Amino acid sequence: MTKKIFAISTLLLVLVIGAIFAYNFLFKKPASQEEGLDNAKISEEGKLNATDSSGKTAEKNASIQAISDEPVFGATLSPDGNFLYAFLASNGQLNQFDLSGKLEKVLSTEKFEDIKKITWNKPRNKAIIKTEPAPGMAKFLYFDISGKKVSVLKGNIDSVSWSNLGDKIIYKHYDPKTKKRTVNVADPDGKNWHTVAEMSYRSAEMAPIPGSSDISFWPSPNAFTAAFVASVTFGGENQKELFKDRYGVDLLWSPNGDQAALSASDEKGGHKIDLLLMSRQGGEIQSLVFPTFAAKCAWSSDSKTLYCAMPGDIPDSAILPNDWQEGKVTTSDTFWKIDITSGKKERLVDPEKIGSSYDVLNPFLSPDEKSLFFVSKSDGKLHKLSI
Repeated sequence: MTKKIFAISTLLLVLVIGAIFAYNFLFKKPASQEEGLDNAKISEEGKLNATDSSGKTAEKNASIQAISDEPVFGATLSPDGNFLYAFLASNGQLNQFDLSGKLEKVLSTEKFEDIKKITWNKPRNKAIIKTEPAPGMAKFLYFDISGKKVSVLKGNIDSVSWSNLGDKIIYKHYDPKTKKRTVNVADPDGKNWHTVAEMSYRSAEMAPIPGSSDISFWPSPNAFTAAFVASVTFGGENQKELFKDRYGVDLLWSPNGDQAALSASDEKGGHKIDLLLMSRQGGEIQSLVFPTFAAKCAWSSDSKTLYCAMPGDIPDSAILPNDWQEGKVTTSDTFWKIDITSGKKERLVDPEKIGSSYDVLNPFLSPDEKSLFFVSKSDGKLHKLSI
């Protein structure tokens, strides 16, 4: 009897071992094959999740989403901060979107063609639209959104800004008779104009200094121009020099007007660019040791923090900022927050979560400063980074 039980136990053991052998070697896939299937499944999910129901980019694990389906111009917050305004590149119409990019309504059916740049006043109820029907043939249009009025500014203007209150325009004008180039102030329709300063540069930028009645102006950023930054009162008095002897200069005033973020190079026709801080009075210059352009930065509302994109993938042969401005170089940016008091820098998003390549231009913050909006020069679309 004992021999019979032993024989049966031995037979059962052999059958179990045989079953395990058959499962492992005939049916079960090796671990590498299982991982391969899992990776393939993840890859397919990634492809499926690459676009959402509206067709917009939504990379899995990415922190940045495209919130416009096509290129836009003049993207900005609405006056109450609850919506976004943007002119569509396809038809030039002005649309209103919610902060996620959903179309709310068409604000204007006026079709602006050949848009080059939009300059909003502070209340965002008026805009200057720069168009360029042909290379070098710029035309400036004044657009009153509330009244849906459009008028053409006078000729020989090459750049326009707005006063702090948004009721006057500041523009640089060339008089072909006298050969003089001047900075002027006028009503938006061009009436009641007066000259506040003369300048010798063919192309210039202007910006009001927040919290004051002063206007700042400087040559348009150029790697071969030894630039200066000057200020003058709205009435044309007390002109003074704030900054000089750097190349490729551009700047962005803080909301309180106490200082400006200024990008510049100390080398003519150079490759390197640095972000500096300049005081309202000028002369007090501090390097933030951060290589970027002022056009890739936005100030926090309390003027204590800069949110900036740092350009990457720039060839050593590039001349900055010219090659970037002219589209000869496209950057691949990372995103940072800079405490201007301590100089501390923090990433806004890990590089692996960026999800694509972005060439940031003119970023701006949501009212709660939890979202950073920007247009990428590489595709012209409006994007949103959740901070």
